[in-house]
Amino acid sequence: MDKDRIAHDLALIIVENVLEDIDDEFGIRQYSLEAADIYKKAKEIIMTQLDQES
Repeated sequence: MDKDRIAHDLALIIVENVLEDIDDEFGIRQYSLEAADIYKKAKEIIMTQLDQES
């Protein structure tokens, strides 16, 4: 498995865990934007860590 795939999979797990904690008051549009933002940030952090470890 390559680094990009590992980062993608881990970022999705992070999004899932974080969104479980978000209040149900969010509308679907805000929920989607939040999910995309969390994913992008998580993947960047994971890729940085993977690059440092190689």
